[in-house]
Amino acid sequence: MHLIQIVPCLPPPDEGVGHYALALAGQLRDRLGIATRFVVGDPAWPGSPEPDGAAVKVAARRAAALAELLDQPELRNQSTVLLHYAGYGYQRRGCPAWLVEGLSLWQKGAGGGSGRRLITIFHEVYAGGPPWRSSFWTSPRQRRLAATLAGRSESMVTSLDLYRRMLLPWAGGREIKVLPVFSTVGEPAAVPPFAERAPRMAVFGGAGVRGRAYGRHRPALAAACATLGIEEILDIGPPVAAPVESVGGLPVRRLGVLPAAAVSALLLGARAGFVAYPPAFLPKSTIFAAYCAHGVLPVCAWQGRAELPASPAAAGPAAAAARAWYLEHSLPRQAAVWRELLAA
Repeated sequence: MHLIQIVPCLPPPDEGVGHYALALAGQLRDRLGIATRFVVGDPAWPGSPEPDGAAVKVAARRAAALAELLDQPELRNQSTVLLHYAGYGYQRRGCPAWLVEGLSLWQKGAGGGSGRRLITIFHEVYAGGPPWRSSFWTSPRQRRLAATLAGRSESMVTSLDLYRRMLLPWAGGREIKVLPVFSTVGEPAAVPPFAERAPRMAVFGGAGVRGRAYGRHRPALAAACATLGIEEILDIGPPVAAPVESVGGLPVRRLGVLPAAAVSALLLGARAGFVAYPPAFLPKSTIFAAYCAHGVLPVCAWQGRAELPASPAAAGPAAAAARAWYLEHSLPRQAAVWRELLAA
C-alpha cells in the first residue's frame, strides 16, 4: 500500500509537524509495509535528501495547483491522503482556503471522489483571542475551513482532548482518535536510572521555544537547575535570536542542530529537560515527548514559573512516571491504531 502525506513543510528547516510526519512515515513503512509519498505545501521549500527523494512540493498555494499535483501519474494511483492540518503552516493567517478547496477538487475527481479517502490529523483546529489580536478576526473563517475538512475526512486524529471537543460538532457521530504526539528523536528500549545521569539540563527544540526559555523564563530555568543540582545546560537546536553563555552562573553548551541519534544519546545522559510551553498543551509537544521517552525529568515553565517535583528526592519517580505515561502511546502502540484507520 502507498500513502500520500500532505505537510506544511519538511526539514530543512527545523519544523515540528514535518519531523512528526517523517517519524510516522518510518513507522508505517517498517511496521505496516506502507510507503509514503510526501506533498509539501510550501512552494519555497528547498528540498531535502530525506525521505529518499519521495517528496514533491506544490508549485503555488492555489487549489488548482494542489489538485493537479495530486492527479500527476506518480500520485494518481495512491487513493489515500493523510493531511497534517496546521492552518498557520499553510497560510500566514491560518486560513488555507487553497488547501481545503484543492482537496475538495481532488475528491471530486475520478467519478465524484469514489475511492479517494482523506484522513486528517488536526495538529491545530482554529485559534481565538481578544479583539486586538488578528486571530479574533480570522477565527470564524478558520472554523469554517476546519468544519469543511472535518466533513470531508473519513477519519480524524488529534493530539488533545480539547481539540477533539472542538471537532465534535462536525464529526457526525464519527470517532475522533486522540493520540498524544510521539518522540521524533527515537524511543529507546531502556533508559539509564535517574540516579546515574549526569547533572545536565537539556534545552531542546526550535528557536522560538528555546528563545522563551532563555528570555522570559530564564529565572525559572535557573531556579530549576539550582533545585536539581544541575551543573551544565545543553542547548540543542537552531540558533536563537539572543544566544546566552550562561544561566544562573551555569555554562550553556550550544550544540546546534544534531541528528536524531545524537539528540537521543544526549538526552539519555541528561538529568532533566526544560521546555517553556503551556502545560495543558504538552501532549502535542514533540519536545515534551522526547524528554518523557528518554526518561528525562520534564520541567515545564509557563507564566513565569516552572513545574517541579515537591522535592529533589521525588525527581526520579517523576521522571519514571513521565516515561510510563509516554509508553502507553508510543509509536509501536500507535501503529496498531494506524493499521485500523488505513484499512477501514
